[in-house]
Amino acid sequence: MEAERSFAPILMEISISKDVLPSLEIYGFTETILGDRKGSTKQYRSSSDLHVREYHDKFVVHEDKVDPRIDPIGHLMKDSPETLIAFGAALLLSQNKRCFSSTQGKYSSFNPMVFVLSLLSLNKLLGILKKLL
Repeated sequence: MEAERSFAPILMEISISKDVLPSLEIYGFTETILGDRKGSTKQYRSSSDLHVREYHDKFVVHEDKVDPRIDPIGHLMKDSPETLIAFGAALLLSQNKRCFSSTQGKYSSFNPMVFVLSLLSLNKLLGILKKLL
């Protein structure tokens, strides 16, 4: 019996030319902002966990294990664990010695700019590593 993997497997994606499939409208896909755009112009989701990225000449389709519209935390755990790791690491990195915040006029131990930059950078880096493994 094969043991279940505790991390998300490498995604299988299928590219479909717009010459073959010019539109997704008749198939019940709804446009969404959830997900990594990866340079796409639009993203869509179906009721059966399909996630589609639309590019100018093609659609790229993959299946998520968990629909982020229904269970966002479950989606991060199963489909995008690198985002959770990046979030935790960015939270740790953004904690600094007490420094004065001129915008709030008080001392703060959290640096939101460091958090955002760390989260974005680490998420991108971990996403690349995930593809390589």
